Amino acid sequence: MKFHAECAACLVEANLRKAAPVQDQALRAEYMRRICEIIAEADMENEAPPLVDARIIRLRRDLLGIEDDFTAIKHSFNQLLLGLCDKLRARIDAAEDPLYAALQLSMAGNYIDFGVLRDVDPDELLRLLDDAAEKHVNRDEYEQLRDDLARPGGELVFIHDNCGEIVLDRLLIETIRRLYPQQEIVSLVRGTPVLNDATLEDAVEAGLPEVAELMENGLEYVAGTDLERVPEAVRARICNAKLVIAKGQGNFETLTGCGLNVYYLFLSKCAGYTQWYGFERFSGVLANDRRMRFGK
Repeated sequence: MKFHAECAACLVEANLRKAAPVQDQALRAEYMRRICEIIAEADMENEAPPLVDARIIRLRRDLLGIEDDFTAIKHSFNQLLLGLCDKLRARIDAAEDPLYAALQLSMAGNYIDFGVLRDVDPDELLRLLDDAAEKHVNRDEYEQLRDDLARPGGELVFIHDNCGEIVLDRLLIETIRRLYPQQEIVSLVRGTPVLNDATLEDAVEAGLPEVAELMENGLEYVAGTDLERVPEAVRARICNAKLVIAKGQGNFETLTGCGLNVYYLFLSKCAGYTQWYGFERFSGVLANDRRMRFGK
């Protein structure tokens, strides 16, 4: 994804808020000056916003001594969804099309995103899960996905996004394994803590080792998956996979245009996506990298 003017404005606003604890106005000014330098020097044609934000996160750590700590928030959302697991699993099993129902729930869970939303309301999350059956999933892409899952051989690489949401991803993976028992599945999580994204520790808490092989992406502070920067072993698993399911906007932004058989699954929370991709805000997205026309 290209780095748009709106992305610059969003990063400046979000990262200014994170400097709120700093009382030294000169230091805050220097921080913002250097953020502007990072943005000005970004390769706007080839660097997705999560890659630029990773440099800002390092700056905030080194200059201000501030690092995000979402540990408690991540745990609370994981536990909230784990507490609903049996109920949601029963709902999937009772559905006329269990895979479709599991996709809808996994997509609704992408609401838990502290990178795009200032506040994530647990009550709103529960409402979205209750209404998930009404959330549209692109039927053409859904049929393509089912065909890909039914093809013999090859791995499915499932690239996760946020905590809490990862529990719903687990239910989707469970459903895939039940319907396509021959399918080998690899779960890929973030290499280091960034925002409320899921790391190896979070994946273990969510029970993912029970349903998939776990891997870290090897990147520091990147809320996405950049194929040019991940270790060779990770890149090989992704590039050689039969198909990839990539959750969330950060993975969408860093992988778009890669030409692989990647299915993006997320809620479109960024206002700019309507202009760039035609995704209505807060609509559900299931799109394949090889068949969609990417934005300007």
